[in-house]
Amino acid sequence: MMKKKILGTIALGSLLLITGCNVLAAEKGEQQLVNIKKDSAEQLEVELNIGVGNLDVTAGSNEWVEGTLEYSHEKLEPEVSYRLRGHTGKVKIDQQNDGFASNLNMGNFKNDWNLQLSEDVPMDLEVNNGASDTELHLNGLQLTSLEVNSGVGDLTLDLSGDWKESFSTNVSMGVGDTTMILPKDVGVKVTSSKGIGSSNFEGFISQGDGVYVNEAYKDADVILTVNMELGVGEINFKIEE
Repeated sequence: MMKKKILGTIALGSLLLITGCNVLAAEKGEQQLVNIKKDSAEQLEVELNIGVGNLDVTAGSNEWVEGTLEYSHEKLEPEVSYRLRGHTGKVKIDQQNDGFASNLNMGNFKNDWNLQLSEDVPMDLEVNNGASDTELHLNGLQLTSLEVNSGVGDLTLDLSGDWKESFSTNVSMGVGDTTMILPKDVGVKVTSSKGIGSSNFEGFISQGDGVYVNEAYKDADVILTVNMELGVGEINFKIEE
């Protein structure tokens, strides 16, 4: 599922109505309810593509995916799709580019995605944003891979917690400040490229050539491998308290 996105283009679009998704009138626009129900899938591939606005993702859904998508203009209406292919459930929430973004007054619109993901099956997760402040609090998920491609905006990526299986995370940053919170008792290895901005590693051990590890790494059976491609801005790597 994982693929590189070109994030200079802001994605916006139209709705594909599927079972479990409803669009309701909101006080200042529309509110789309997302409710992708559990089926026989044994693993999930989840792809989230937001153009502009705010994205907040957490664990804890009672179904495969639950949440709300609130937007103040019909041309911000996203497409939500789900299909079961073999034993894999494929989720995609997407905003297609139709040229509307170039005319947006950033202070006069709303586009907020608040989503909860299931903790019950292994998951590949891909997040792509054009110009969005993004909060990813993923403790509790059964991640098998994670890819985050960020264009413009601040990013918080919380991978704290007691992970049971090793996985790799690839993060590509554009312009903005990033905070990444990583576990204390699970092995962590961060490989960071050089960007225009600055990098701060709190509680990590440098191994040279942009490689940093936590204290648990040397004896760990479970390892989180983080490959970070830096952009413009400040990034802070922290060990959970």
